[in-house]
Amino acid sequence: MSEKTRQRAFHFKNIIPPDPEAVPFGEWPVPNRNFYKAFRRWLQKGGYSENSVNLYSVAARTALGYLPGLYWQIDPEKDLEKVKKRIAERGLSESTQHEYHKGLLKLAEYFRHKLNKPYPPRPINWAYHLKGVPDWLCDHVKEYIHHRRKEWRPEDKHRRTLDVLGHLAPTLRFMAETAQINTLEDLDPLLWFDYLELRLAAGINPNTINCHLFGFKRFLHYLDESDKPVCQRTLLIKPLTVGGRVPKDVPIEQLQNLLAEIEDQAAHKHASNRRMAILDRAWVHLMLYSGLRTCEVRQMQLKDINWESQRIRIEASKGFNDRMVFMNTITIDALEKWLEIRGDAEYLTDHVFLYRHKPLSQRYCQVRLSTYGKRTGNHISPHQLRHSCATLLLNAGAPIVTVQTLLGHKKIDTTMGYARLYDGTVASDYYRAMGQIERLFNVNSDGYTSVTDPAELIALVDSLSVGTLNDNQRKTLSSLRSGILSLQTATIMEIIV
Repeated sequence: MSEKTRQRAFHFKNIIPPDPEAVPFGEWPVPNRNFYKAFRRWLQKGGYSENSVNLYSVAARTALGYLPGLYWQIDPEKDLEKVKKRIAERGLSESTQHEYHKGLLKLAEYFRHKLNKPYPPRPINWAYHLKGVPDWLCDHVKEYIHHRRKEWRPEDKHRRTLDVLGHLAPTLRFMAETAQINTLEDLDPLLWFDYLELRLAAGINPNTINCHLFGFKRFLHYLDESDKPVCQRTLLIKPLTVGGRVPKDVPIEQLQNLLAEIEDQAAHKHASNRRMAILDRAWVHLMLYSGLRTCEVRQMQLKDINWESQRIRIEASKGFNDRMVFMNTITIDALEKWLEIRGDAEYLTDHVFLYRHKPLSQRYCQVRLSTYGKRTGNHISPHQLRHSCATLLLNAGAPIVTVQTLLGHKKIDTTMGYARLYDGTVASDYYRAMGQIERLFNVNSDGYTSVTDPAELIALVDSLSVGTLNDNQRKTLSSLRSGILSLQTATIMEIIV
């Protein structure tokens, strides 16, 4: 009994269900009561606000009140669908029904977690994607995608299937509408060029059209390798010529604004805002300072972190390649602070980054950066953080091969794109060469010129090493060069932080 109100404290068993057919909490079997309480704790551990916990709990009480028997006998799919229909019969408003439905979805998720039941596979709407395509050709497409799915992670299969269909299906739909397709050999270059002309007239980006061509040709190559008769001339179609893509990094001032906004939110008075900002700070630091891809952030697990060596093992990333990445002290601190509030392993998977009990979705990082961008007036994409990591390392004098290894680029040409485009590397090359040119003409031989740019200092040191030097002189120049690079790196990090 409360000393203030002199009334008995609130308890779930005192709640009278709004529907007389629902069994009150106090009359439930003990295992069901414990299950319900554990469901509330699970929501709280997942970072839900108290208001959300209470809303979802209403749906859970309704479901457990309607359904007879013990909780482990409940089917998360069929039985909760019955509850959903029962709620619809009560004549509630659309908004109220919507809240009930959200709670039932969350309850179904907890059922699967508690009973270790897998999520049902998400269906593919083949009729929508392949509308108008002959049935026999649809069968070939399904066979091809089934073959491709063997290469994909289980959690990526649905999304990757939609990606493949997004590149292949528009081409096949157009060809089926334009001509009579009776055999694979009817998919000839003339149909592709008709499709190309239509897409260009619609203002579609040539890079997008090339993606459709690559998807179409890969499908035909699979059929050709399976001894299916395809038009060989179609396999020889060349993609459109497009200019090389320029990597886009983020100016340091915008990075400062982003990190400052995240720090402000990490000190927010509301717990949910603080939790999300602490989560965001950790993965943003990993992308900016360690060069991780978004998919690597989402798939990273606790066992991948080696705290002693300050490294993270990235397994089966793009191209199924493994590599090791390093963490600086700022990243380690941000990661440790997130893991302190991440939650108990009893309720969660082994993924490092989780939102509402689940690994981060494909769009989570993009949406969160967009939210911060609206507040700071800057538009930053997740992959631009990785671009910025490469740029900062190269401008600080890190060797090309080192950056290639850290970022996991398969081809060094990809990394070279950064070296050709950014000021620090270009300036270093320029001043190194210009120093030799000036010596040829004895420029500035009688005067003193102040050198303050680190790139100029590095170029000056490199120009001194061209002459004939003894071992001690070479060691001195090497130490001097390393010191300048370390100073420049520390300066850049201080500016960003």
